Amino acid sequence: MKTICKFSVVFICLTVFCAAVCASEKVKVGIDYSGVHETREAETQWTEGVTALEVLKSVAQVETHKVKDYIFVTSIDGVKGKRGDKAWYYEINGKRADKLAFRRVLNKNESTRWIYAQDVCSPKVDKE
Repeated sequence: MKTICKFSVVFICLTVFCAAVCASEKVKVGIDYSGVHETREAETQWTEGVTALEVLKSVAQVETHKVKDYIFVTSIDGVKGKRGDKAWYYEINGKRADKLAFRRVLNKNESTRWIYAQDVCSPKVDKE
């Protein structure tokens, strides 16, 4: 009987510890609307394999546009990109992302920041 009680206590302690560790695995999301709306910060639960796009969709209303094998964010919370003028870009931990959001898998405790900024990509693509 004592052995069962010891195992029960150990099991309960491990369960509480795991719950505390999992609860701390978050991803922060900032959205800078460049004055169209007030900048906001959100936080969501991190899960293995979650992408920057999935995290954004969990905290905001998002529209995307698919071109061949690519998915681009075109609108966040009703703020739409305007080709050649403004577009949505994102950073990971303060550095410009190197992949499109639907492909960038996030690590636990990373932070993302979406910025409505001057469209610098469309003019490059249009020249090709």
